[in-house]
Amino acid sequence: MPEITVTETQQETLSTIQADLEAAYVDTYGHVRTTDVVQYLLDTYTPPERRGGTATHERIATADFQALQAVATDVEGVPGSGIDTETMRGELLSTLGVAEFAGRLAEVDDGETADAAAADEEDAGDGTAEDDAATAADGTADKATDAASDGDTDADSGSAGGVGSADSGDGPGSILSAANQLLDDHDDKWRDGGSDEPYEVDLPDGTTETVRTKDDVRGLLFKHY
Repeated sequence: MPEITVTETQQETLSTIQADLEAAYVDTYGHVRTTDVVQYLLDTYTPPERRGGTATHERIATADFQALQAVATDVEGVPGSGIDTETMRGELLSTLGVAEFAGRLAEVDDGETADAAAADEEDAGDGTAEDDAATAADGTADKATDAASDGDTDADSGSAGGVGSADSGDGPGSILSAANQLLDDHDDKWRDGGSDEPYEVDLPDGTTETVRTKDDVRGLLFKHY
């Protein structure tokens, strides 16, 4: 009988396979020889040119109706609707053959993968655009808030300037006159409250705010009206 030479690692692997075969196929008093292990490996060997066959047949067997319909669209004589999944699978297989049928199914799968990737990129782009728009809106709101704050500061400064003008005896055209005119123009929006904070001012939102001085009244009127 011809002999073959194996390395120590190969011998260890053969011994492992031998033990597995004995556990799976041999009863208590049986034994698997090394030649039996070699024969088992030869019997279960799959040539390289046949290794893709299983995947090919599995692709055909597991294709869903949508994938079959996509293939049938370009195959003359095979209806893309009006028949069930298995009938369509059988007609495509008989018309195209195994290799061609599997190849077209692979193209359909690749196309669906590409479409899904493009959709993901589009969604990511939309999310970035929405974030940019939200950031811009926040910036606009911040600017509006800053402008309103500047207006309040100007109103307070105007009120303080009005008092100083009165002390210096400015004429009717002074800032104080303008501030007093604001009180007259909106006399229906404020009144004496008679409490610890003696003045009440009606705000546009329907609420009433109490303040201590007429300067405070002027500030609220200037801010809201």
